[in-house]
Amino acid sequence: MKKILAIDDSEINLELLFRIFKLHYPEYQFLKALSGKQGIDLAIKERPEIILLDIIMPEMNGYEVCKFLKKEAATQDIPIIMISALGQNSEERTKGLNVGADAFISKPFSQSELRAQINVALRIKKVEDLLRKRNESLELFIKDQTNKYLQNEERFLQISAHALEFYWEVDSKGVFTYVSPAIEKILFIEPHKVIGEMHYLDFFQVRDWKTKKSKIELSFIERSGFNDFEIELKLSNKEKIWLAVSGFAVFDKKNSFYGFRGVCYDITTRKNAEIALNKNVRQIKNYQKKLKKLNTEITLVEERERRRIAENLHDSLGQTLSLAFIKLSSIVDENTSPHVSTVIVETSDLLDKAISESRTLTYDLSPPILYELGLIAAFKWKLEQISKNNGIQTALLGENQNINIKKEFNIFLYRIVSELLTNIIKHANANLITLNIHKGKKYYYISVEDDGIGYRKPRNQKATKEGGFGLLSIIERLDSIKGQFNIESEPGKGTKATVLIPLEE
Repeated sequence: MKKILAIDDSEINLELLFRIFKLHYPEYQFLKALSGKQGIDLAIKERPEIILLDIIMPEMNGYEVCKFLKKEAATQDIPIIMISALGQNSEERTKGLNVGADAFISKPFSQSELRAQINVALRIKKVEDLLRKRNESLELFIKDQTNKYLQNEERFLQISAHALEFYWEVDSKGVFTYVSPAIEKILFIEPHKVIGEMHYLDFFQVRDWKTKKSKIELSFIERSGFNDFEIELKLSNKEKIWLAVSGFAVFDKKNSFYGFRGVCYDITTRKNAEIALNKNVRQIKNYQKKLKKLNTEITLVEERERRRIAENLHDSLGQTLSLAFIKLSSIVDENTSPHVSTVIVETSDLLDKAISESRTLTYDLSPPILYELGLIAAFKWKLEQISKNNGIQTALLGENQNINIKKEFNIFLYRIVSELLTNIIKHANANLITLNIHKGKKYYYISVEDDGIGYRKPRNQKATKEGGFGLLSIIERLDSIKGQFNIESEPGKGTKATVLIPLEE
């Protein structure tokens, strides 16, 4: 079981930390120590994942404890978080960090800050442990192979000749002193043309004075190790091959650096697959862009056709119906029989209804007011129609605002707002709808807010049969004009949907 150690001379503080860990980290065993010496003994024995350390303690203070733990091989990798009332003093914080503390929290502390620091320290330790194990595994593997070579050169050469990777060694100047025979099978280069003849920077083709040093060169300078560094080599036959290179510094018994040892794996097949995959991803993204552009063009064509049909309805059918109504109404006089008069009046009423319906159909298809008076006037007319037809109170804020976007995109914005208003009428059971328009530094903000029943936003925001496709349609339209969409709602508190449109440059 993983463990966390707290070192503090106060039982009250330890009890507080115990309760916090029991609540938020139940999977960890909580260890406590009332003195620095006891804490050091527990740390060496139990090897906890993290140590919480008080500073002001008798006999041995927190700075001394931290310094000791960071020098011990068994505990030097354990993250230490100092917790003290001295945390407000920058000199004390600096002193704590200089002796090896990984973080500093001031008393009194908030639980959220403590948890955040602990979570960060645990994440870092997990990654460091993983890297450490990986480095140890690599070093053990290479050392094991090297020992086998020293014990039995013939057997090593046989194995190396048939391996899928080749091993290499360079001296302190970076010149190759050994490469395994498998290099000829992988790179088509004979070992004797590399050993004593080539520098590792030239061989790995990473020497470039115009750019920053590569990871391989930096590791050699710093005498550290590196794992799975990927390089692309150009062979003499103009073919290209990908290698994953790993290596570590080698020191003699006197700790004097005398070179590097490492291994190279042929990863050409995998890299070619990755390159092909990335190319396919780029092609898919290009296709998506083209589809979005095509969707925009189709929508604009659809709106132009809607407008053409609406104009025909208004100019042709509407005018014909109006003329028929006028002429039919004009033939009624005192000499007309009651029966005929009744038929004429009823027919006139039907014509009047047809005229009204054709006008409504015209506005639903493509509102003329949008093209004649602009977007704000169209919003105002839409709200008036909602109030008139549905008995819902409406309000328009910022009606003097001017939305300066491309004219062909006005219909997109009008359709988006209309979709939001329709959703409110269908689902919200609202008494008041407020449409607010204002201009920010980067965006126009258009919000549609109601005082209806609201809803709890689901975690899964994918389109559903309960209206999700309406929101999906809004998002797709906004994507065409590089807009954004946000919706806020709580049960019983109504809904607020906000559309963000970028300002034109």
